[in-house]
Amino acid sequence: MPNRLTENLNSDFIERRNALRPPNVRPEVKVFVEGHEDVAFWYDILEEYEAQKNIKFDITPFSRDNSIAQGKSEVLKWANNTGKELILCVDSDYDYLLPNHSDSSIKIKSNQYIFQTYAYSIENLKCYREKLHKVCIPSTNNSKQKINLSELLKLYSNIIYPILLWSLYFASKKDITTFTITDFSNLVKVLENPDISNQCEATIRDLEQKVQTKIVELEQTHSSDIQQVETLSQQLRELDLNKDTAYLFMKGHTLFDDVVLRILRKLVEILRKEKEKEISDNAQHPTEKENQINHYNNKCKNVEDVLATNTDFKPCFLYQKIKQDLDLYIQNFN
Repeated sequence: MPNRLTENLNSDFIERRNALRPPNVRPEVKVFVEGHEDVAFWYDILEEYEAQKNIKFDITPFSRDNSIAQGKSEVLKWANNTGKELILCVDSDYDYLLPNHSDSSIKIKSNQYIFQTYAYSIENLKCYREKLHKVCIPSTNNSKQKINLSELLKLYSNIIYPILLWSLYFASKKDITTFTITDFSNLVKVLENPDISNQCEATIRDLEQKVQTKIVELEQTHSSDIQQVETLSQQLRELDLNKDTAYLFMKGHTLFDDVVLRILRKLVEILRKEKEKEISDNAQHPTEKENQINHYNNKCKNVEDVLATNTDFKPCFLYQKIKQDLDLYIQNFN
């Protein structure tokens, strides 16, 4: 027998609890997310709906047994408890692109109270390429653009697209040994110290070589699967996976930590040095130089923190899909 109130928690229970609240207290909607870092992301999206229905979203990374265990699998254990007063918000991983390949994908697809990122994870959206240049500005207080980050990430996306298809193909076949997501992620990381000059030409060249070598290998060892990979690519185009969008559907932490941040850190380093040189050249004496440089550096934010809290992805078509789902949910909220 359940011995904790939380083990019986469901949407109907929360609705009854809300009915007992004083008239001046807004009813709460319980929102379970995967981890602490997801709370701010989903609240930024959900906040605008609070005024529409005079409700309050209580967002928490919470597991069924009230343990410290977190993550998507823990959140999805609440699938049968959902309703308009209790909703779940999760990363899609491959579940959006392969909606029938796992228990989690089936749960998400069939439940109107489970909301997904559509991108692989929240990290992919934070790396939305068309607004990525703005991350550098608070990190450097320097508005110069040494490279076109949007075009660079587009080029990166084009390169990884064909090998991402192979990763998705093996995932769709539930093959967890031939070419795993970890194998894919290790393959598409960029050099740890990228050369920012010439649009990271050396980095891109290294990536192209690694990807092409792996594709040749897979086509040789799995020649009978080539046509099926092409068929899958045609199906996934209907879900907006193409060369330019591939980066949004790869493993998010790899994109965030091992691609975008590596480039941004190097770029920020160069831009800060340029700014420090400008200050140094204009300083009247050593004390002024030291004070101005210290002041400048103190005003620059950590680029990882800026990227981690980036919300400038609202124009992304996948964000619009999240909004469409939430719009429908809130319209039917009584």
